Amino acid sequence: MAFPSPLFAGSYLQRETAPPDSSAGGLIVETSPPGLLILIGEVEAGRSPLGPVWVPSRTVRVRARFDDPRAFDPAHDEVQVTIRPGATTRVFLDLRPSLMVRSAPEPAQLFRITGQKQDSLVGETPIPLQPVFLEGGRFRFQAPDHADTTFTGESLLALRQSDGRALVPLRRIAETLPPAAPPIRVYRRRWVQWGLVGVGAVLTGAAALLRREGDQWYERYLESSDRRVLDSYFDRAEHYDHLSLAALGVGQVLFTGGVVLLVNGSDR
Repeated sequence: MAFPSPLFAGSYLQRETAPPDSSAGGLIVETSPPGLLILIGEVEAGRSPLGPVWVPSRTVRVRARFDDPRAFDPAHDEVQVTIRPGATTRVFLDLRPSLMVRSAPEPAQLFRITGQKQDSLVGETPIPLQPVFLEGGRFRFQAPDHADTTFTGESLLALRQSDGRALVPLRRIAETLPPAAPPIRVYRRRWVQWGLVGVGAVLTGAAALLRREGDQWYERYLESSDRRVLDSYFDRAEHYDHLSLAALGVGQVLFTGGVVLLVNGSDR
């Protein structure tokens, strides 16, 4: 009975046309771009496309490595594979860098055309996309005031620039004017607010003067013994007292309102 070739770190696996025994499974590894060094576990197996190579049935880690190991990214460059006895497992690793899809203007919504009633929303630009996601697909860009623009995934990949971006210009078909700024209300104007404070202060001071005038007429009413002028003195005292109360009330309302508006206006 023949056994699988032993695996030694740093060595290459022996390729055989048929499984050495029933406990081995086949593994085929392809990458994009091709020609990358493939490691199965910690063993160098060769360069992609690779296979089939026969390894014992178990779960192995398959890695693809650039000649520059600093370019290694575990999230995309390796995968765990379960090898089953007598079966051949295919692995494809896409190591091409993602494409940063941008639009003019931004943001624009990007949809994947599905052929159904509603396309699938991918996201908003700028958005990074993997080449394997773009290949074979059709995509639609949508932005306000611009015509919908459709690209194939291959067309977007062909737009790749040296910095890894693809810029898609959108054609403007309309222009939505920004809403007009609402007019400033009268009570929000500073001169109105200071005017309220000033008028309120004047009326409050006038209330004190009117009150003093009313007190003087009331004292004359108390001191006078002439019945012919008593009613007149009392009416005048009462009149000035009413004016004083009205001026004080209105003045305090205007003064307080003006101060509140000034304080609120300074916080905005």
